[in-house]
Amino acid sequence: MSIFKNFDWSFKSIAKIVGLALLGIVVFMIVIALIAFSFRTIFQGTNNYEQAYYNDYDRDGVMMESVGSSVFNAKLSMPPIPEPGFSTGDDAENFEVKTYNGTIKTRKLDQTCGKIEDLKSRDEVIFETSNRNEDSCNFSFKVKKESEAEILEVIEKLKPENLNQNTQTIKGTIEAYDKQLEILEKNLISIEETLEKAQDAYDEVGALATRKQDVESLATIIDNKLKLIERLTNERIQIKGQIDRYNQNKADQMERLNYSFFNINVYKDLIFDWKEIKDSWKWELKALVRNVNEVIQGISVNLITYMIRFAQVAIYFFISVFLLKFAWMATRRIWQGKSKRKR
Repeated sequence: MSIFKNFDWSFKSIAKIVGLALLGIVVFMIVIALIAFSFRTIFQGTNNYEQAYYNDYDRDGVMMESVGSSVFNAKLSMPPIPEPGFSTGDDAENFEVKTYNGTIKTRKLDQTCGKIEDLKSRDEVIFETSNRNEDSCNFSFKVKKESEAEILEVIEKLKPENLNQNTQTIKGTIEAYDKQLEILEKNLISIEETLEKAQDAYDEVGALATRKQDVESLATIIDNKLKLIERLTNERIQIKGQIDRYNQNKADQMERLNYSFFNINVYKDLIFDWKEIKDSWKWELKALVRNVNEVIQGISVNLITYMIRFAQVAIYFFISVFLLKFAWMATRRIWQGKSKRKR
């Protein structure tokens, strides 16, 4: 309690104490930051290179993604398939399309894939995609409806693990195309009528301006006429292009009614897959080599790096201790000088 009784409660004394406290906090924070930086330098120094690598990888990924998005935007230039509504009438079954999705697992991959590939020679079968590798093969093809049962029997003889049939009517899609085409054709008629009326109106006003010899008004009329004709002409060209593409898409949908579609995936299924066993041994040996290499690096190059960085931390630590000691000595001198003045 005697300390508080003898304490100088003047504003100047309190200001000095507050200033010393703030200075001590700043010095303490600097020392802590130096120590933290030292430890980060030791234990996270090598991660900077790894982070740079991953940053480059992410940058390339963004570039690839940007390329992929440009391709996607190019596809958007085509007219979208209209949302199919509920089909009207009771003839939806006449617009049914069948799709078969099958999976086959076999020990004789080449033989099974060859039997499906032999279907290419048939006129009623049209292959859309065909992929084959050492472990699998997959095919997408369409078959004329009159030959559907025969091709289905060939696939079933290969004993598929599963063979799913999906039946879908596309009448709603066809009707949606018809509605879009009807709207576009009405817009085309409206634009052509507007274009014709605008030309007639501008011709009449132009003739009137010519008779009155109003050059300024005539120039304005001609300029406006050209701009209107250009805009309406561009709109007419765009609508005609959309109509052509919708008609083509509708024709493609109608053509689907003549076919049934097959998606068949074949996989090699062996009890003893010597290639897989060989690959597993190869990967394990590679993992062993990687682990041995990491151990050798850890007791050689990484150890030297650690010692160098440890020396760096030691230097930072001694600098920090010196700063703390200097700050403490300065604080003591200021405090002792203040006490002597009071006496």
